[in-house]
Amino acid sequence: MGKKIIFLVVGLLVLLGTQAQTNSDAKAKQLEEMRKLKNQMMEEQKTMQQQQEWNSQSNQQEIKKLNQENQQKSIEIQVSKQEAQKARQDYDKAKQNLEAKQHELAMTESRIDSAKAQLASTQNLLAQSELSKKRIEEELVHKDDSVKILNQAEALQRLQLKNQQVELDSQKQRNRLYIIAAALSLLFLLVLGALLFTRQKALRELAEKNKIIQEEKRRSDELLLNILPEEVMLELKAHGKTQARNYSKATVLFADIRDFTTISEQLSPDDLIEGLDAYFERFDHVIEKYDIEKIKTIGDAYVCAGGVPTKSEGNPHLVVEAALQFMYEIEKLRRQRVAQGKIPFEFRIGIHTGQLVAGVIGIRKFAYDIWGDTVNMAARMQQAGEANKINISGTTYEMVKDKFACVYRGKIEAKNKGEIDMYFVEKVLS
Repeated sequence: MGKKIIFLVVGLLVLLGTQAQTNSDAKAKQLEEMRKLKNQMMEEQKTMQQQQEWNSQSNQQEIKKLNQENQQKSIEIQVSKQEAQKARQDYDKAKQNLEAKQHELAMTESRIDSAKAQLASTQNLLAQSELSKKRIEEELVHKDDSVKILNQAEALQRLQLKNQQVELDSQKQRNRLYIIAAALSLLFLLVLGALLFTRQKALRELAEKNKIIQEEKRRSDELLLNILPEEVMLELKAHGKTQARNYSKATVLFADIRDFTTISEQLSPDDLIEGLDAYFERFDHVIEKYDIEKIKTIGDAYVCAGGVPTKSEGNPHLVVEAALQFMYEIEKLRRQRVAQGKIPFEFRIGIHTGQLVAGVIGIRKFAYDIWGDTVNMAARMQQAGEANKINISGTTYEMVKDKFACVYRGKIEAKNKGEIDMYFVEKVLS
């Protein structure tokens, strides 16, 4: 590259000399060529600088690569040294283990030699014991002969003693038989007396238990009768379950307290229950007199029905008459409670007659109940009634109008039933 520069410089000088001798056009041409040469030289110089820079970068990369390789080799040498050191340690440890094994082997050989010596000694002892065993067996043979002789003499003595014992046993047996006979007689008399005493005691206990059972049965029946009608109770006891029955003509009565929610807010729970109990207890006495079946109480509602479970054609008259008796008892209690400063209850009573189903369902907590549209209609009669009034449907009115004075209310809307003929019962016709 340096030679090229020298040649270019020489060429440039030659051209300069030549240009001095040519005309002005030739000088201009030469100047142009010189500019071109100068540009070419600058390009070549720039190329040379780039080449130098590239060479420098390449050298630096090679140096960096060599340094990395040297570092890697240094790491490998260090790892090799560590592995060599570990191998040396393993060798030393293996050598120590080998020396320990050799020592154990020497100890084991020593124990084997000792065991061999003990075995030889044991064999000598066994030989001596065999000799002793033979001598003992010979002595036992001699002793067996002596024992046989002694046994024969002893057997003779036993025979003599046995004969004497047999005679004594015979005498004892006769005496024992006499004693046993007497004891058996006495025992028989004692057992007979004990049996008679036990039998009398058992009969007394049985009579007492039967009395207790009968009393418990009576109490159980009374409890069941408080829950179920008698014929339903008997069927339940006989078969364990009852069959619900269909009634073509039954009369249902609903009695409900007006403004019960407002009253319950003014009374304590104890006073509220005391008041309900006072009214419902009197209702119970009334329906018992008219042979009407109490179905249930639902909160402040009292439900009863005539014509169930025993069918009767006159049940509408009985239920209406009982309702008038309810009103009489309600009025008596009203006067008493006002005199005592207590809040009196006012009842709405509704009655309807029709078809229903009655019976006991389920297997636990038996309750006699009624189902059907007649029950719903009776509830609607109560809801559409007025305080201290008996509201009956047109169906019931047609059955009782010959015995009771009633006031026609007209057709009144009943929930989910449309317009129904309703009547207020006033009194019994004279």
